Amino acid sequence: MTRNSILLMAVICLLAAAAGARSLYESEVQSHLYDIGDPPYATVAVHNVGKIAMTVSNIGTLGSGGWDGVLDPLTGLPAPSMSYPQGFGVDYLFEAALWVGAIVGRDTLVSSSSGGGWGVHEFWPLPYPEGDIKYRSNTNPNSPDYDSSISQQDFIAVYTDTIDDVNITGYDYLTGRLHRPLKIEVTQSSYAWGYDYAEDFIIVDYRIGNIELRDLHDVYIGLYVDNDIGREGNSYYGYDDICGFKDILKSQYIAGLYDTLNIAWAADNDGDPNPFTGSYTGVFSPTSVIATKVLRTPTDHNGFNFNWWISSWNEEDDWGPRKYHDDGIRIFYDGRLGTPGTDEDKYYMMAVDEFDYNQEETYIDRSTEGWMPPPANAMQVSNGGEIRYLLSFGPYDLGPGEILPLTVAFVGGQLFYDDTKMGTQPGKWRDFGDIQLNTLWATWVYDNPGVDTDGDGYKGRYSIFCMNPKIARIDTILNSPTDTTFDTVMSCTWSDTLYYQGDGIPDLNGASPPARPVVETFPYINEYNQGEIEVRWNGFRSETTPDQFSQRVDFEGYRVYMSRSGRPGDFTLITSYDMENFDRYEYNVNLRGWEIRQLPYSLRKLKDMYGEDFDPEEYYDKEHLYPVYNTSTGEFDMYFFTRHDWNQSDYYDTLGIHKVYPDQPYPSTLNLDTANMFYPDEVTEDGQFKYFEYRYILKNLIPSVPYYIAVTAFDHGLPGKNLPPLENEPSDSTEYVREFAQNSNSVVKEKNLSVIVYPNPYRIDGNYRQYYEGWEEPDQTAERTRALHFTNLPARCTIRIFSIDGDLIDTIEHDFPEDSPGSMHETWDMISRNEMAITSGIYYFSVESDQGSQLGKFVVIY
Repeated sequence: MTRNSILLMAVICLLAAAAGARSLYESEVQSHLYDIGDPPYATVAVHNVGKIAMTVSNIGTLGSGGWDGVLDPLTGLPAPSMSYPQGFGVDYLFEAALWVGAIVGRDTLVSSSSGGGWGVHEFWPLPYPEGDIKYRSNTNPNSPDYDSSISQQDFIAVYTDTIDDVNITGYDYLTGRLHRPLKIEVTQSSYAWGYDYAEDFIIVDYRIGNIELRDLHDVYIGLYVDNDIGREGNSYYGYDDICGFKDILKSQYIAGLYDTLNIAWAADNDGDPNPFTGSYTGVFSPTSVIATKVLRTPTDHNGFNFNWWISSWNEEDDWGPRKYHDDGIRIFYDGRLGTPGTDEDKYYMMAVDEFDYNQEETYIDRSTEGWMPPPANAMQVSNGGEIRYLLSFGPYDLGPGEILPLTVAFVGGQLFYDDTKMGTQPGKWRDFGDIQLNTLWATWVYDNPGVDTDGDGYKGRYSIFCMNPKIARIDTILNSPTDTTFDTVMSCTWSDTLYYQGDGIPDLNGASPPARPVVETFPYINEYNQGEIEVRWNGFRSETTPDQFSQRVDFEGYRVYMSRSGRPGDFTLITSYDMENFDRYEYNVNLRGWEIRQLPYSLRKLKDMYGEDFDPEEYYDKEHLYPVYNTSTGEFDMYFFTRHDWNQSDYYDTLGIHKVYPDQPYPSTLNLDTANMFYPDEVTEDGQFKYFEYRYILKNLIPSVPYYIAVTAFDHGLPGKNLPPLENEPSDSTEYVREFAQNSNSVVKEKNLSVIVYPNPYRIDGNYRQYYEGWEEPDQTAERTRALHFTNLPARCTIRIFSIDGDLIDTIEHDFPEDSPGSMHETWDMISRNEMAITSGIYYFSVESDQGSQLGKFVVIY
């Protein structure tokens, strides 16, 4: 596909050459932003924690925009434009770009990061390092990236339109006009989560500020989107896309209600079925849909416009829907009716009060509604094309220092096309169900329903639902001799208040797993020369911290995982512990099915409700129901129950996860300082609550190899919103423990154990990759992963290795906190201090520490 976008490598070369780039800043407010001669630092970052992998930049664009050779700075791998689901080679975004326009004097000015295919890039960051994209994450509270974090992956970029160097910004080649800055600064923050409910969207927040000492009038903001959906490597996949706007859909949660979506969506026109079989190839086909959801407009009472067009180098084919106005139809530069290429055309497109019909309806003649007649190729356009769309907002007045906020979500939905729904009319087999649910979650994460964020008493919109309603009474209220109110009171089998919209104040809080417990390990070798590792943790934070989204403590249990490599996907579940609780199924007459409405019930709670002899496991499906007489309706309500998880919660079972102090009652206070002062019997020697102390012993381990150990906490989910249980990620490298099943420093010191070297002798043909070396780096050659191991070491010592002639071969400084993971162990890569591989022979070693010195030897046989 031919593009006029600037290639990234070309941009970098231009920036390097633009040593004379100058700023138009003239006031003291602006003087600190650029040093003359410092080029802006253009770079990218990649959101990849969820199903959507999307590239963001610090020049105002999202997606790769056709730049060749762009790499993810963190991984060094090619940066995906927008891969969904990621990793299957299907792109859903070519480029999204920010436009900002205003009237300055008699001039119509628009600053655009890209868009329209005219090679203009007018937003740029500061020089390095100030201009670099900032990274934050809420996954690890102990990380410096945690402070002020919102999501699992925050990227913050700041850029301005103040550079006027044509070598950097490009120019409008249609009119020859150079860039004239509005002098605005944009802070772009993007957020991504990897949890099941949030993995299908990325939220992008813009804060657009006026950094000039003058007012900007009639300001419009546009978000330009060019999707180009299809398989990577297919040069023509962008020519058959289709787009539209979806305002409402029937609710999947509540019968009779509608969900407000308001999304601009785009998809391949048919999902590209196999031309020979007529079926799809699963996630390898572009069968999904991608949408832009407006979460916040710059002002509370301001709407927005949706406009789309077919872009083509052929002016006659460059077309989009237009309405007649007092001045007729605006014809863009070069006779186009679609792509706005100049500042004036872009501003017009943002400012015109038009909301386009869906592309698939192009063939319908809407002349009576004020629209232009359909084009000659209307049926072809209705079936797909090289589409672009624009969401625009305004007008606004923007004074010096003032900021306009804009927040959107890029949302994906799978199974938009599916083999089971294929038919002759695409509109009938396009399924918005998945993107509907994902859009709702994006909306709820942005503005949590039922949460009074600003403390004014308003928690958002809600509905009250009443099952099996019956009139209980009718109260007659005489307001005046001529005004009577009849107040009807209903009785219900079951009622609930469901908040479906927030209070209008952004929260950007999502449901998250319970806080991960801090793990300690105590390794040793038992009397049978077998390795064991005692895993200990305190679950105080896990079991008492409310979930940010539900504002409830929703802890359910713990799981212990183990891996030999530490790589994602290699962790194996060893054991699990969870609370003894049950889900109660109730019949929904409206939806005609059984559903879970409430949070899990503990066995104690069920016995309090239904009697001490009640056993929920006797009523386990719809054929084995438990009747409960409803005094309000005079009828029986029917329920059945299932275990919420495994209900493995024996505090005393030492073969599983068990409590260190199983008879310890719940703390008298949850304030640790107070407990240490007034209830010392309730805390451990190191000042932690005894009640939350847990232990699990890993047995029958090989002492010579490391193990990666993770303890996760998980919650019970939120059934009323179809939210599955959430769990910490076991393969999170910041949280798991790498440990050897060897004697700890304390045991070594107590028993005065000698340092051991293994394997000894070391044989080149020993096939050690299976046990001693290389299993953690399978992609490396054997020569680069050879390792000789030292164990029974003090926590701090110096290891020296000598040849048989007494020449110093290498020195290793071993320095660990006492009894910390791996502190008894060290490896040597068998490379000398002169960067040479050692040869066959006998070698001596010494270990020196405050505990004394030891000497030993080992043999290497090649």
